[in-house]
Amino acid sequence: GDLRYARWDGTTWVTATVDSGGDVGYYTSIALDAQGRPHISYSDWTNRTLKYARWNGTSWEVSTVDDAGSVGLYSSLALDGAGRPHISYYDFTNGALKYARREGSDWQLVTVESEGDVGYYTSLALDAAERPHISHYDLTHGNLRYSRWTGTEWRSEVADDAGNVGVYSSLAVDGAGTVHISHYDLGNRDLRYTRGRPRS
Repeated sequence: GDLRYARWDGTTWVTATVDSGGDVGYYTSIALDAQGRPHISYSDWTNRTLKYARWNGTSWEVSTVDDAGSVGLYSSLALDGAGRPHISYYDFTNGALKYARREGSDWQLVTVESEGDVGYYTSLALDAAERPHISHYDLTHGNLRYSRWTGTEWRSEVADDAGNVGVYSSLAVDGAGTVHISHYDLGNRDLRYTRGRPRS
């Protein structure tokens, strides 16, 4: 029930236990900062919380990001140019998509979307302006959803509704600002690909 970390040192795999405080390490997401140091978001199943760990160069620092209800499933993490973590995740208690961003030592938490049961299988990426874009699954309608921060507000829309689609999504934003999403078509058991430019 531990969170583990592994890296290849050029000869062999080096592994370590990052967090062993309960049944932890579900739905991990990892990113490396400019110094090549790992940052990890994950779910603490024992306490139903979202947690975050980072290697500071000598040891692992572990903290709780969100403990408001049963949260932290399907996390996706990205780092901005200053090394600050951005995390999307599912709020099981409210059936909602949530987003967390670290500012100094504090976490800013936002409910991005809560209409229906949304926020499954999140994937987050930052664009050239370091604004977050998130793909996720709408269980209520069986759709692929897309949410983004415009700089002033969050906007959400259906990205694909051709059947029961949007499961296990993965999102990337290219240099032109076009969003690319791969996801699973549950009804037809197919791999799907969706792309487009965010609407103004």
